[in-house]
Amino acid sequence: MSPRPPSLGSGRRVGRPAGPTAQGAASREVIVDAAAGVFARMGYDRARMADIVEASGLSKGSVYFHFDSKEALAVAVLEIRQARWLHDVELLLDAGAQGTPRLRRLLPAMIELHQNDPEAWVISRLTQSLSAVESTRELAAEMTQRWIDLVAGLINDAAGSERPDAELLATVFVGAFDGLKVTVDITRAPDREAAARALADGGAVLERMLLSAAGVAAE
Repeated sequence: MSPRPPSLGSGRRVGRPAGPTAQGAASREVIVDAAAGVFARMGYDRARMADIVEASGLSKGSVYFHFDSKEALAVAVLEIRQARWLHDVELLLDAGAQGTPRLRRLLPAMIELHQNDPEAWVISRLTQSLSAVESTRELAAEMTQRWIDLVAGLINDAAGSERPDAELLATVFVGAFDGLKVTVDITRAPDREAAARALADGGAVLERMLLSAAGVAAE
């Protein structure tokens, strides 16, 4: 089962469309990257548009031309980063045999994702923040469901058939992994190396639990 495709045409306003020039598109990318960094450092609630403007190095007018609110920027960050991370994880999962080996590659792929992009640590918190806002609650649910669909598909591939409990197992795994990230980030901050080790160790425990629940023998 593949993750559900992005629903960018659902009517949500995520900022103005990218400009017709390469410069306009580049400016939009710079702003989104700056916003991701600010949300990672400060959290969604504390972050201000002024902080994002400063981090981008662009003028206030340029930032507001592309995004008229912090909410619009958060939506863009969530959609763009989640799509990128899902793509990267799927590439790692597909680099080898299908079936059970793909499920066993899940945890290493997710750990590699967090090693390569520190901002991946806090995206779950951004998702939670947006889920509390009525206008973005549907988006937050969509983003989380894509990960659940990915994991459920891996469980079914390993089983060789559609398991009735695949989505439930996937939901528990995704929720547990996000909870582990938050817990490790709190208890190990600001030692990022220690946090990375704790995430890998805790993730290995989650992996054994998932494989056992899915009826797959651990190697």
